[in-house]
Amino acid sequence: MYEGKRVLVTGAAGFIGSNLTDELLSQGATVIGIDNMFNGRMGNLALAQKNPNFTFYKTDVRDYDRLLYLMKDIDIVFHEAAFTSVPQSILMPELCNSVNVSGTLNILNAARIRDVEKIVFASSSSVYGDTPTLPKHEKMHLDPISPYGVAKYAAEAYMVSYHRVYGLNTTSLRYFNVFGPRQKDSPYSGVIAIFIARIFEHKNPVIFGDGTQSRDFTYIKDVVRANLLAGLSQKAAGEVMNIAAGKPISLQELTEIMIRESGVDGLKIEYGPIRKGDILHSFGDIKKAQQILSYTAEYDVISGFQEYLNYYKTIILQKQ
Repeated sequence: MYEGKRVLVTGAAGFIGSNLTDELLSQGATVIGIDNMFNGRMGNLALAQKNPNFTFYKTDVRDYDRLLYLMKDIDIVFHEAAFTSVPQSILMPELCNSVNVSGTLNILNAARIRDVEKIVFASSSSVYGDTPTLPKHEKMHLDPISPYGVAKYAAEAYMVSYHRVYGLNTTSLRYFNVFGPRQKDSPYSGVIAIFIARIFEHKNPVIFGDGTQSRDFTYIKDVVRANLLAGLSQKAAGEVMNIAAGKPISLQELTEIMIRESGVDGLKIEYGPIRKGDILHSFGDIKKAQQILSYTAEYDVISGFQEYLNYYKTIILQKQ
């Protein structure tokens, strides 16, 4: 599919960016990866760096001149770089805006100057906010709560604007709770990465809230496949669409499954106060992605977690 394509991946050393980079290289693309290493890890690119078709540059999406230089002769940009944490965006709204809005504007302007064929942007279900309508669909009113959600909404709007005004082929994908191998287990990461780390440290997982809040967890391989479909799509020009599994699960049920499947004994769920900016229920309607990209989720949270668990156990054994 991507043989002969020259691709730029921003945030290439991150969780999603590195998984996407590996798949692009496996399909024959020449990939330039950039990352400022704020969240990225070079270990995520261990496989990519063995491939002669991959080149990495430590740089920042806020550096427009560097982007303009690196985007020469690029066919497709996958813009995965972002200030990714909702809690941190509340503490540092200016930095979140600088990276997620100004950085995205730099990507668009450099792509316009360099006549890039396609830009795929990593947006987020956080743009919907905590509106009661379920499932979340692309035509509904958006009401982001956190500075992170607001910044993603603004970046989406720029993507659509640059399609309408300049004719750029842009597509924004609203990810719903992505999880899988290489996701960092910091306090600002996804809940599955945090919980799996705590479980194997024999620490009780902590739910912020009563556990009834629900999420639509999407496995990394489905997100990568959605990006690859969007990258080659003409029908998706100027579009914004959900990328989800389409099957919500409560945090209580998820955590019980994780404890049971891990095989670690003696753990119980603890509860803490709900955090500012957190959304109670999130569930994505994926009909638009099905119609435009022929996207369907091949993993649900259970099958995705099983694969992630096997990966995690392998990593643990390698460290012993």
